[in-house]
Amino acid sequence: MYFLGIDPGLSEVGFGIIKVTDRDPEFVDCGIIKTVPADSFPERLTIIKRDLVEILGMHKYSAVGIEELFFVKNVTNGIKVAHARGVIVSEIHQKGLPIYEMKPTEIKSNICGSGQADKRQVQEMVKRLLNLTTLPKPHDAADALGIAILTARVHNR
Repeated sequence: MYFLGIDPGLSEVGFGIIKVTDRDPEFVDCGIIKTVPADSFPERLTIIKRDLVEILGMHKYSAVGIEELFFVKNVTNGIKVAHARGVIVSEIHQKGLPIYEMKPTEIKSNICGSGQADKRQVQEMVKRLLNLTTLPKPHDAADALGIAILTARVHNR
């Protein structure tokens, strides 16, 4: 069974793909969908959708997990990220895949044991859980792998 994790953003959308058999989860792939501020906002959303369609076509996923948004300081940027997240959720829904939405603290707590874990701790735990030899990078991709791991756990309960 394949699981996809998504860490939404506008400049970078992290994705992580794992495979789960009878044993531990296995690393398949990870990376980012990158957009640049020089492109128009609609073009950036189009790039995210196009690349996500390609990722969704790579495997027959059992489910997809996506991080919920939280706003700290920049509301304007948060709204644009929410638009990107909407494009992502819509595309996943169109494929008929189950979607699990998760809070950042829920992901960190389940992967690292603490909802206050930092990016480096998440990378380290994902490395351990997937038996990788190096830290998964960039951190958005590592977060997405953590989301994929938690998605598999929740989906298989």
